[in-house]
Amino acid sequence: MPVMQERSAGRVGGVEYTVLGEGGPVTVFAHGLGGTAAETRPLALRAPGTRVLLSFRGHGGSDALEDGWDYDLLAEDLLAVADHVGATGCVGLSLGCGALLRVLRDDPDRFERLVLVMPAAVDSARADGATLRLKDLGSAIDRGDVDAVTALLMAEVPVALRDRRAIPLLLARQARALVSRPAPVPRRPDRPLEDRALLRRVLSPTLVIGQDADLLHPLSLAREVADLMPGARLLALPQGGVFWTATAQAQTAIAQHLEST
Repeated sequence: MPVMQERSAGRVGGVEYTVLGEGGPVTVFAHGLGGTAAETRPLALRAPGTRVLLSFRGHGGSDALEDGWDYDLLAEDLLAVADHVGATGCVGLSLGCGALLRVLRDDPDRFERLVLVMPAAVDSARADGATLRLKDLGSAIDRGDVDAVTALLMAEVPVALRDRRAIPLLLARQARALVSRPAPVPRRPDRPLEDRALLRRVLSPTLVIGQDADLLHPLSLAREVADLMPGARLLALPQGGVFWTATAQAQTAIAQHLEST
């Protein structure tokens, strides 16, 4: 398995980032809601060149947010880091996908290569059972309830894997990190794009990754995104595929896509 060499860490515009590897291409990785740069490390494991893993404001060691986040703020963070390090590629995960889509709305040619991992929203705000889960998670984080946070994280793990000894320990560690600071919340109802037809303007080669039986990140939404983007292809994984059941496949697909010319 490749070894992740951490070359340096930095900060720009209140956004903390970590640099892994060296040489080209330079790719920035944007995490999901409540995550940090550590969440995207598995996605960057096999990727070529220089990988820059950011933590959005309100997350990790980046600046705190008093009023919460919106997609304009997330896009600002993503661009600040990408421009600072000269990134030519971007990998967005969940909320990070939304930030990337907001960047592409205004500058569809900003990145030469794109990876959208588990998109959660495109042109409509979510108001379903999955968003209730996020509210429950936020409440548990703000209460400092490590056990409740761990249980909510465990609910995302495929049932067949929950008895593995390392998984409860891993999730408990993640839960302790989450309760160490206030839960990030949206400052207003928002959506990455006003109209998903804007995706037709994005011509850069794009890999869209979705996984089956994921209420928060529907595979059907990943398929719709891939169908709209002229240069996109879809990788459909089984339940829990990205981080649990088909991680090596996801890592290899991302690496191959980013190193293609």
